[in-house]
Amino acid sequence: MFGTKNENDGKAVGKETEMTKEIRANEFILENENGETRAKLSALKDGPMLSLYDENGQVRALLSVDKSGMGLGLRDENGELRAVMSVTKSGSWLVLADENGKTRASLVVLKSGPGLFLQDENNKLIWSAP
Repeated sequence: MFGTKNENDGKAVGKETEMTKEIRANEFILENENGETRAKLSALKDGPMLSLYDENGQVRALLSVDKSGMGLGLRDENGELRAVMSVTKSGSWLVLADENGKTRASLVVLKSGPGLFLQDENNKLIWSAP
């Protein structure tokens, strides 16, 4: 339903109208039936960002695009960044972290070629290819 905004309660009021072909805003917030934020689409200075929230109000997934490229970040239930995938002018990256947020595996594809790196909990390289 589209309508005018009532200044007293902030809810849309009015009758249903024809479907609008576009809606413009700097930010859209998607809430559940309890008014809790579950997703946010923002137009930031450097580019758009989509944030997805869990049932506890914590950001669990982020998707962003800016001048340098695009990225996807995934967080666990404790807020630790556990997986990052990015595509930039210099190449593509997939980085996986443990429950403490320490990088344990990285896969990169650069103009010079691909690489795979495995690290221990102390950030020491334990295996790589090539």
